[in-house]
Amino acid sequence: MNPTHRSIAVGAGTVLVGTALAVLVVATLGLAAGTAVAGDQSAVLRPSPYAVDADPGEEFTLEITMQSQGGHGGEGVESVALVAQYHPDYLEITGIERGPWLEQGTETDVEAERVLAHDEGTAVLEQWRDPVEDGATGNAELATITVEVADDAPPSEATISVGESRVEVLRQMPLPIFDQDATVTIDGGGDAVPAFDHPDPHDLETDAVDDGESDGASGTNSTTTDDGDQTDDGDSVPGLSAPATAAIVVGTGLAFVGGRSAGNR
Repeated sequence: MNPTHRSIAVGAGTVLVGTALAVLVVATLGLAAGTAVAGDQSAVLRPSPYAVDADPGEEFTLEITMQSQGGHGGEGVESVALVAQYHPDYLEITGIERGPWLEQGTETDVEAERVLAHDEGTAVLEQWRDPVEDGATGNAELATITVEVADDAPPSEATISVGESRVEVLRQMPLPIFDQDATVTIDGGGDAVPAFDHPDPHDLETDAVDDGESDGASGTNSTTTDDGDQTDDGDSVPGLSAPATAAIVVGTGLAFVGGRSAGNR
């Protein structure tokens, strides 16, 4: 082959490899930026565990975690109304207690009220910072829910949804919520439970109770201002971040291109 032609071919290949790497890096960094924007202006609610196997009459607990970096301009979360909905013929939420999520950020008091409306298949836990200060952000436990399977529940697949919850930043602006249902497989599983007509959960009334009353008693409306243990507010995902991945891609690509060019001089 003519050396000039070979040089041109290698040069074209180098350009193509470089162009592909550039596109990959831009896409990777764009994905990272999109993820950051979504995290900064939304709230993510997840149950743990998200899948439960239980028998009729059995009791179990779910931990609800929330991840949010607040709203525009670094505004923190001011208040959260956690709404858990279920079919009352199959399940019952017998207790709901707040976690330390709203304690993140500048130290302040956290107030909380709740209602357990079993006939409506709904439990609501309202929490707010007082004073708000700069609000809260991070990734931590929002609440713990105690659930009991009905004694006469047939084999079925039931769900507990938190999709009607409300998260507000400063000036009471709501954030979009991304949520995951908890699935309860009853007595080995079967058909999905039928739909249930839940009322508007935000119309339910919560009543304050004396501090001496039990916050976990079934069927009571309660208010609590007890302090929970604060957890880390990190929201990182194990593994390499997108910028770190992009840097590795660039370094590997440059090494590859350099090696090809040196070998064809």
